[in-house]
Amino acid sequence: MGKEQQRSNSFVFRIWWEEGAAGTFWRGWVQHAASGESRYFERLADLLAFVEAQTGPLTRGAETVGAGKGDGE
Repeated sequence: MGKEQQRSNSFVFRIWWEEGAAGTFWRGWVQHAASGESRYFERLADLLAFVEAQTGPLTRGAETVGAGKGDGE
């Protein structure tokens, strides 16, 4: 692949609800299809950090990819 960043990546992820002493919360699992690397997560920020570790920053300059597209901004 060289220095050029791959333009397309595939991920598999699963989310579910779990009940614990502190109440009900959601958990998830994500896998990068090309490398097979995977992680469990409890926070959306952890999912995004994993994706960024595989793809590079999810930003273009000062704009966040997807910003302003139905995300309440």
